[in-house]
Amino acid sequence: MKLNIYTAIVVILVAFAVLSGIQYLVQTVDASTISPEWQTIWQGIVYIFTTSAATPLFTFLRNMLGYAENWFAANPDERTQMHYEAGKLGATWTKFQVYIMGFTAAIQALTMGTPLQQHAVYIAGAIGIVVDLIVKAIKDLSTPP
Repeated sequence: MKLNIYTAIVVILVAFAVLSGIQYLVQTVDASTISPEWQTIWQGIVYIFTTSAATPLFTFLRNMLGYAENWFAANPDERTQMHYEAGKLGATWTKFQVYIMGFTAAIQALTMGTPLQQHAVYIAGAIGIVVDLIVKAIKDLSTPP
């Protein structure tokens, strides 16, 4: 299936909007009304939706930056023939889901009880992009031209 750049943008924006709406609804539930034996499960649900809602934003950002990098690196003659690869969007999504969920758990533990705790997902996404760019730069430097 060929997916053009505009369709990819719409899909990402819709996914981000839906997940952000769910994130807001999940976070507005008064956790004190949930019975104690369900508290751990509820915290897990909140964690899943707060990290998943941020993933489309960082996935889209990194995917578009990678596409732009490849486009600018291509020879001028090849630029008109370069196509957006939708399959790479899924690979980027999976990679950032791992980055964001892993870094979020660590950052939430490090910032427990501080005002930064509520921003852990966004801090994790930013760190994920930086880590991804560093790993890519190391790979690019280690491969011969």
